[in-house]
Amino acid sequence: MKFLGLMTGCILLSGCATGYQAYTWSGGYKDKVLGEKHFLVEYYGNGTTSIEMLNLFWQTRADELCPNGYDVVDENKGKTDGGIFLGGVTAIDHPWLKAEIQCK
Repeated sequence: MKFLGLMTGCILLSGCATGYQAYTWSGGYKDKVLGEKHFLVEYYGNGTTSIEMLNLFWQTRADELCPNGYDVVDENKGKTDGGIFLGGVTAIDHPWLKAEIQCK
């Protein structure tokens, strides 16, 4: 019985991590066409997404949109101002990365 409870807990917790995906309530990519071969690419993580994974996911989406390579035109990356506050003390950051790219 303890094993079943442990497995259920692990499954529920694993659903919290943002994987590579289109944007949903738990994060993911968004992109917008700004012109011919010109995109705004955004990737939103959650409290469990590392900066390294965020960069990897953003680059993966940029590579899908521009398979022959791209130049970053304008970059704006950081973290949201808010986040989820637990007990009014601890904030969980929600990292994001946004950049305009021009395909080669």
